[in-house]
Amino acid sequence: MRKQINKKPDLKPVTTSARELFAPCGMYCGLCTSYLSKKYTIPRRPGIISYCDGCRPRGKTCSFVKKRCDILLNHEIDFCYECKKFPCAVLEKIQEAYMSKSAYSYDFIQSQKEIQKKGSDFVQKKLHKEHGCKKCGEIICIHNGLCYNCDKDQLAIMKNYRNKA
Repeated sequence: MRKQINKKPDLKPVTTSARELFAPCGMYCGLCTSYLSKKYTIPRRPGIISYCDGCRPRGKTCSFVKKRCDILLNHEIDFCYECKKFPCAVLEKIQEAYMSKSAYSYDFIQSQKEIQKKGSDFVQKKLHKEHGCKKCGEIICIHNGLCYNCDKDQLAIMKNYRNKA
């Protein structure tokens, strides 16, 4: 008979570098509700925490593009900007959705160009400056426009904190 061990999962994201928090498509995982909910231990529903450390720390090549891109799937490139087809139709479609449906627009293509020219640390600092909370300076979530450090009360009453109330 096998003995079951009830190991409690680590709820805090693993510490990662700026480079590790940029997905190959250029999305900064630090803006995402799944990453932020884990960082601040905020359940999606009572008792359910999203366990996302970001694409790269989880060993994922890209949550958005990889299924439609053999080059990423086969680990031939690290970022989409390294591809001869950059920017491709898949990346443009994702960008269009984020530019129109998110709490604030996010330019995947521009992000990639800046990572290529100035590095991921520069882009991360720029995003924190542009999308930082006025109260505490932490990043504002791209999916709902809330600060997961300051707006915990508002997040707690939302049926699904991925969407605007």
